[in-house]
Amino acid sequence: MTVSLSSAALSAVSSCVSFAVRFTHFCSVFSRPAKVKLLGLSGLMLLMSGCTSVGEISNQQRNQFVTTFYATVADVRPIQFESHAQEAAAMGAVEGALFNSGDDDMLFSALFGAVFSGMAVSLFEGDLNGLEVGLEAVDGDYVIVTTEQDNLMVGDCVSVRVGSEVEMYHVSPIYCSSDI
Repeated sequence: MTVSLSSAALSAVSSCVSFAVRFTHFCSVFSRPAKVKLLGLSGLMLLMSGCTSVGEISNQQRNQFVTTFYATVADVRPIQFESHAQEAAAMGAVEGALFNSGDDDMLFSALFGAVFSGMAVSLFEGDLNGLEVGLEAVDGDYVIVTTEQDNLMVGDCVSVRVGSEVEMYHVSPIYCSSDI
């Protein structure tokens, strides 16, 4: 399963970063004790956790053609997926600087926006390590799949579900034998 950032996801991250920069600026306007600032920052992180969703099926997966087949893993090659954290950090720095342009906190806001945006996108993207897996289907076809799964080895028998994304599950070797 490959995670890619759509424009909607980047917009959501940008909105969350914009909120964080404005909240930080609001808190810095008032001189408050360190405990209050720490409490405010903790509240901000709690609010920011609501900017992500986990376990939901996207609307892009509606009305999809889905096929399944059994296959034996023939080849496994480690790969690295691309990251968009650097672009997000640059966008966060620009937004933080523009929000506080001409203010004493402009540099701090740019730095905070860069770090926060880069970290948020890195967390959203997750692990960027993956595998390119060559599969020999029971019917003789050979297909190549890129996946985030790291538990596949040559010779494994898997059930493959192909829709808008590819999912592979380990199954008994009986399903991949030619006797069926």
